[in-house]
Amino acid sequence: MSTRSFRKSFGFKVFRTFVLSVLVVATVLSGFLVSYQSGVARKDLNKEGTMLTGILAYNIRTWVFAENREMLKDAVQGVMGQRNVLAVVVYNADRQVLMVEKKRASGGKPASPIPEGGEKFLARAGAVPRSDEDDNTIGFLSPVVFETYRNMDEALYFGETQGKGVQNVIGYVEVVLDKGGLRAEMRAILLRNALATLLFLLAGSIAIYIGVKRIMRPLTDLAESVRTLGAGGTVDKLPVESMDEIGRLAMDFNTMSDNLKRREEEKEALETKLRYAQKMEAVGTLARGVAHDFNNILATLRGSVYLIDRKLGAGDELRRHTTQVHDSISRAQNLIRELLTFSRTHQFELRPVDLNVVVRRLKPMLDNMAGEAVGLSIGLSDEPVMVMSDSVQIDQILMNLCTNGRDAMPDGGMLSITVGTVSVAPEETRSSYPPTPGGYGMITVSDTGPGMDEKTRERIFEPYFTTKDVGKGTGLGLAIVYGIVKQHRGWVWVDSEPGRGTMFKVYIPLLEKSGPDMENKSE
Repeated sequence: MSTRSFRKSFGFKVFRTFVLSVLVVATVLSGFLVSYQSGVARKDLNKEGTMLTGILAYNIRTWVFAENREMLKDAVQGVMGQRNVLAVVVYNADRQVLMVEKKRASGGKPASPIPEGGEKFLARAGAVPRSDEDDNTIGFLSPVVFETYRNMDEALYFGETQGKGVQNVIGYVEVVLDKGGLRAEMRAILLRNALATLLFLLAGSIAIYIGVKRIMRPLTDLAESVRTLGAGGTVDKLPVESMDEIGRLAMDFNTMSDNLKRREEEKEALETKLRYAQKMEAVGTLARGVAHDFNNILATLRGSVYLIDRKLGAGDELRRHTTQVHDSISRAQNLIRELLTFSRTHQFELRPVDLNVVVRRLKPMLDNMAGEAVGLSIGLSDEPVMVMSDSVQIDQILMNLCTNGRDAMPDGGMLSITVGTVSVAPEETRSSYPPTPGGYGMITVSDTGPGMDEKTRERIFEPYFTTKDVGKGTGLGLAIVYGIVKQHRGWVWVDSEPGRGTMFKVYIPLLEKSGPDMENKSE
């Protein structure tokens, strides 16, 4: 997959949206946490600075009043031991430095306890400790207050709460704290958030990869199947692995594919029927023209041969040849009748007919036609099978089917004919049934011959198609059967496989009512 195609893919769009969303959320959350923690840390640092300056100012008031630097140093050293303290400066009432203690700042620079504008800074000192800061340090300033009483004797007898003393500012204490810890804590928060964001991105990316792969695999198969189907190819059914939207999409695609396949098959079947009908029409038109003209020629030939026979004696040697000419003319006239039947110019005389009666009447002729090598089995229905038909045409259907069955068994076999009825319901979809629901009279003709393969079965109803040797068949027998059955609004179906024989089923619509008068008339 190219880089451009990958950028347009669904997986990349999901991953990009996820990353951007996580980064935005992580940035906003980190800003909030840094702001919140910074406020908390600054509050703690202010509390620590205020407390240290207050305690120190209270503890060293005597030493500031006495300006005892040795005692001040001991007190200041105790404060300098705190972790964030960089410097402590003690001033007297005249704002002169009495004591300075320094550490090195976290960046390695010396602490500067007196900020720029120190005079202003000191001038702000009052009863409440004040603070000042720069980028690296924050300073807290508190006055050193010494309380005196109006009458010193009162101090001996009254406590501070009862006495009325006077507070005097005798100095100032400045404590400078390092802000490095605050910055380090902010960096730690940012680092933790960055690590958490990276871990979340990694875990989310893995989850997205697995999820997108699971989603994209069926979608990719679906897209490939759609492309194949659109190009006119055949596709297999998509596996339905779940009942979510993708699973339902696969089910809908399978349904659509089945419908398209069925419609394509119906279209091919209709096209095949149309081509066959056009072929039959063309052949029928040709057959009509040839049959009529050829029949006129045969009539002339038969008349001429008849006149020659009358002039020949009974034992004349030429009579053998005229007899052969008569036989040839008879066969030619039979062929003409088949052509006329095939071309549908023959007028049917439709009347109620019992198929049992037709088969029973035709049995002697069928016995002679079958010969000694082929056995004939006939099974009739117990009830009359009344159809609207031309009995002569039914005779031709039986003769053509039985002739083909006999010719398929040159070494002998069994030829079976059965008569019955069948009712086709609207929901019946078996291929051996007519497509139109209703009641049908059924004639079944089967043989035990070698059978036919699929390629032969597809062509057996084509005119002039035959599997017999040259000169032994016209190729019109089954085409005529097909035409007669169609004229009766019926259906013909063949079942045959190599080595299993052949079975023809002829369906002709039953009469809605049948009575004794119809049966007698059919006799």
